[in-house]
Amino acid sequence: MMMMKQRIMLLVFSGLLVTAATAGAREVRLQAGEIYQTDDLTITCQAADAGQAMAPLSVKECQYWDDFNNKCLFEKNILTYRSLECVEDCQHWDSFRNTCDYQSKCAFYPAHESFVRTTCDEFDDFKRKCLRTRETKIGSSGRGRR
Repeated sequence: MMMMKQRIMLLVFSGLLVTAATAGAREVRLQAGEIYQTDDLTITCQAADAGQAMAPLSVKECQYWDDFNNKCLFEKNILTYRSLECVEDCQHWDSFRNTCDYQSKCAFYPAHESFVRTTCDEFDDFKRKCLRTRETKIGSSGRGRR
């Protein structure tokens, strides 16, 4: 009788461990062009063009959130290719108008397996525009200015 109780308890305990271990696990598989969104995270599966064998993965994430209206005001875009990452985000946010005055840009060059990120080096707050940009290479030959 005692052995039977121990076996039942062991079985129940094992079941609880398996349930607890897999409770938060989720797997999402996307086809080319599909979008998955949860809370403030959007994942877009981009297909490579016919002549392009390599393409970065694009993940969108809310950078500026409106708690009052419960909505995202601006999404940043995180581009990833192998171990490289380039972020297109709002560098100059107008909190009065809730708008982005300057957003950085990323260009991907598959032949060189690199990104070029364009950021604002000098911003005019009065005119609300970028006066001078900077390009930074992110790639297989390391990080460096272009």
